[in-house]
Amino acid sequence: MNETKRVKWTTAPNGVGMWAVTDYHLARSVLADKRFSRAAAVLPGVPRLSITDPAPESIISLDGSDHARMRRFVVGAFTERRLQELQPFIEKTVSECMETLSEQGPPADFVSTVAQPLPLRVLSHMLGVPSSDREIFGSWVSVLFDLTGNQEENRSHAFGLTRYMSGLVAQKRRDPGDDLLSNLVQLKDRGEGLSTRELITLCLSLLMAGYETTIDQITLCVLSLLYDPSLAAALRADPDLTPSVVEELIRLSPSAFVSFARVTREPVRLDDVTIEPGQPVVVFILGANHSTLPAGEGENARAGHLTFGHGVHRCLGAPLARMQLATVIRALVERFPRLAIAEDPGTFNWKTGMATRGLTELRVRW
Repeated sequence: MNETKRVKWTTAPNGVGMWAVTDYHLARSVLADKRFSRAAAVLPGVPRLSITDPAPESIISLDGSDHARMRRFVVGAFTERRLQELQPFIEKTVSECMETLSEQGPPADFVSTVAQPLPLRVLSHMLGVPSSDREIFGSWVSVLFDLTGNQEENRSHAFGLTRYMSGLVAQKRRDPGDDLLSNLVQLKDRGEGLSTRELITLCLSLLMAGYETTIDQITLCVLSLLYDPSLAAALRADPDLTPSVVEELIRLSPSAFVSFARVTREPVRLDDVTIEPGQPVVVFILGANHSTLPAGEGENARAGHLTFGHGVHRCLGAPLARMQLATVIRALVERFPRLAIAEDPGTFNWKTGMATRGLTELRVRW
């Protein structure tokens, strides 16, 4: 097959065929075109790219008014005001993670000491998960993106996480706190919100969207920074550059390298191929991002990248991810000015069987 084609038929790890879109303009078109439906992609009988695909009632799987309704209940958790309130917690958590990294001593694993604990603690804090439950909670959450692991074990972990969230809902009903889950429970009890099933599914969707992807995005951004010491030096000299640098690193090295599948209910012409009803269509975000222009050199640059999606399913948590990334990078370049990779990049252990790109560990020295 011609490798320059912008829409290609390929095969997922589980053997299911799919159309892969790698061109930026076509990718934006697919993600914004209502004919390419997420809800239709999870109907019975439609080929699934993974057993861990979001449930049909997940906000990630809904279209139209159903999606808008679910989104309305959580959008308040990601307003500028709420994020500003969360900033001190993120800064404190990053500082604690940096201390753990320092105490481990070089060579230390950046993933297990910083990249992994940070989003887990942030999401746990937002949902009101007790600190004593974080370890088992995190082990369950990690299976949500596992595409090729032991499927029976994955199901067991997924059921365990669902049971846990059900118990947490009951706990928040008895003893509500100042967290997202408590707020959603109170809306339900006033007859204004979601059913218990919808509430649990929504929380699982937030975890799916904000945990593994953020771990890997932090790792990939720091890895890019370590490959370019001059960039770290520039950030130390002018910390105000951090947001723009973070945005470009996110564009060039996205952790979520593919979108969730979409299908059409009618034949749709895309570039020089016809997408038939029921055939999965997936946007390859990494390729699409790399077909945009570098920052500052065109209308498709930086803010137009697709790392956080596009259209109605654009990631609600994008500002939170950016905040975590910027906080980590600022702290890292200041506290560890001599930070460097402590292993041969040729020996990196890249994650396999996941819907995100990332390293299982990143050994660093300083």
